[in-house]
Amino acid sequence: MKGLFSLILSMLIGMYIYAADFICVKNFSESGFQMFTFTPVEDTGRFVDPRDGNSYRTVKVGNRVWMAENLRYSKDIPIGTSKSNKPHVYYPNGSAENVAQYGYLYNWYAAENACPSGWHLPTNSDWKQLKTALGGDNVGSQLATKAELWNDGSLERNSSFGKSGFSVLPSGSFDGKAYGNFGSFSYFWSDTEYEYYSGNAYYRYIYYNYAGIVSNYSNKSDGFSVRCVKDE
Repeated sequence: MKGLFSLILSMLIGMYIYAADFICVKNFSESGFQMFTFTPVEDTGRFVDPRDGNSYRTVKVGNRVWMAENLRYSKDIPIGTSKSNKPHVYYPNGSAENVAQYGYLYNWYAAENACPSGWHLPTNSDWKQLKTALGGDNVGSQLATKAELWNDGSLERNSSFGKSGFSVLPSGSFDGKAYGNFGSFSYFWSDTEYEYYSGNAYYRYIYYNYAGIVSNYSNKSDGFSVRCVKDE
């Protein structure tokens, strides 16, 4: 009888461990090894910007709600054609026709105040939370969508391509002189300024030949895309 009881107890313990392993994933985040409960991305509908009527699909990743489209707001922000330390927006790849699909490119001075009321430009902490919630080394592939718009490479070949519903497109950048990397890269501003030089700020980017997401810093006058995250 004791043998049967021990067998049943062992089976129950094994089932519990299996279930715990199933709902947890291992993630090497920017702060080290972590265990966390996986939360799937949730489509939360749409948000209509009352300032201009633009509508954006939204998703919940972890415990934060993000716009799942690049910001297209430009009211009262001048269209730029060169480097500037005043707020400007730029057309992706220099064409106004690209705005509907790719949104505008913003220099940091425009980006920090471009999100609507109740939303904000994501901080480094917001970006880290997004990466941790998705987990793994293929976050860039999870975030991207529409393989036909990306140059062929590791990003779109990854089996997790497009899984998150975050819908990142290769909108490229503007460095004040030329448009670059359209079809290959997507850059997003962070609200966090670079701690060693006030003229720079952090950003995140993904590119066609790498499945991950990268953090870097750049001059605030550069033109990058903007995603807004809802205030908590």
